[in-house]
Amino acid sequence: MKFKGLGTALITPFKNGKEIDYSVMERLLDQQIKGGVDYFVVAGTTGEGTSLSEHELVELLSFCKTHSAGKPVVAGAGGNNTLVLCEKIEKLNSLKLDGYLVASPYYNKPTQEGLLKHYAEVSKAAKDTAIILYNIPGRTGGWILSDTVVELASKHKNICAIKEASGDLNFAMELYQKVNPKRNDFTFLSGDDAFTLPFMSIGYHGVISVISNEFPKELKAIVEFAANGEFEKARELHYKMLDMMKINFIESNPGPVKYVMKKMGYGDGSVRLPLSELKNTQKLEEILKKHI
Repeated sequence: MKFKGLGTALITPFKNGKEIDYSVMERLLDQQIKGGVDYFVVAGTTGEGTSLSEHELVELLSFCKTHSAGKPVVAGAGGNNTLVLCEKIEKLNSLKLDGYLVASPYYNKPTQEGLLKHYAEVSKAAKDTAIILYNIPGRTGGWILSDTVVELASKHKNICAIKEASGDLNFAMELYQKVNPKRNDFTFLSGDDAFTLPFMSIGYHGVISVISNEFPKELKAIVEFAANGEFEKARELHYKMLDMMKINFIESNPGPVKYVMKKMGYGDGSVRLPLSELKNTQKLEEILKKHI
């Protein structure tokens, strides 16, 4: 089963919002490896993938693959133009990545039929490379409904996982209940740190995490405890970290997590426009003092 456990949605450190800071990126990857992270998601939402040029994306993915100590590398690869997205994926195939995290198209508001056709083309473009569906209606304005996931998982072998970030526990349960009987090798992932433990208690296999940039060991422990059925231990650590999980979203991600990483010595905290650096720092500083 691919991508179970802890995947970190890595930040992309910049120098004053301009070129990528690869010295920081290398130290960050080393910290993640030592923290026990299972795989990396590069250039997703937290990695500001939509703000990277094609050249930067290829360079960054190549760098992370070289410095990942053999751990899987997944590329954030969403888009709202199916043809352009497929051409992009076909170019990235040469990097021999381990997967693509593909958010549902934003702005266009496709029907479920449109999503079926969109992901069928993405599946074909990716060839044998795994695809993680990404349901995040708060950012895209649309849902990948459970029946759509059933059909995609049934028809396309390389569509093998979903990152569920709707924030709706009822939907998360419906998704698992419908898809798992049809495809028992399908991987269900939380897309929200605070839902990791609740989701794993209903059958999910792990998380693609923001907070694990900051605290990889703690998130790895929560995931391992939950996977082993040690829910009392997982719950204790979950509540210890919950305030930090929440404060990471006091403003648009990745502004808060980049601010924290700056405090920890990983980069200058800068983001690229149209994002802006964190302004609401007082509350975050109060909570951060409890953890570092």
